[in-house]
Amino acid sequence: MKYNFQLQEFPNSNFEIDTSIWTGRSQLFKDNVRIQQSDEKGKPFLIPDMNGNLVMAFPKTSFPDPVPNLTIGGKKIQIVEKLKWFEYLIGGLPILLLLGGALGGAIGALGSIINFRIFRQEGITAIKYLKIFGIIFSCFLIYLLIAGYLNNFFN
Repeated sequence: MKYNFQLQEFPNSNFEIDTSIWTGRSQLFKDNVRIQQSDEKGKPFLIPDMNGNLVMAFPKTSFPDPVPNLTIGGKKIQIVEKLKWFEYLIGGLPILLLLGGALGGAIGALGSIINFRIFRQEGITAIKYLKIFGIIFSCFLIYLLIAGYLNNFFN
């Protein structure tokens, strides 16, 4: 999912970060131009400033949030607004499927990540909650269907 933001260090530039739901890898764009990522420790993005110098921006994710923060010059920069505690609680309900084993855990983790992304979308709050509860219901239904099928298949 893509998130637009601005950095105080670059007041005349627009940034966008695109984080893959599957790999967790991020791509950073400055004014629609992809920023190179270094291979050195921490894999910082190398953002060119107005003087031609490279500013190192270190991406760092923190569980359960899939959107990374950037650290520039030792200062942690929040790219998107943190979710509220109850949004983490509601969005993370599919993780309860972890009690059903690896299959439940995989379905639950994917459902939770999708829910966290929905919370960050623009739009009407009531519609967001309807989508999220739909995802929660779908995760449990998919788990029950697959688990039931596998149970019948192996018995």
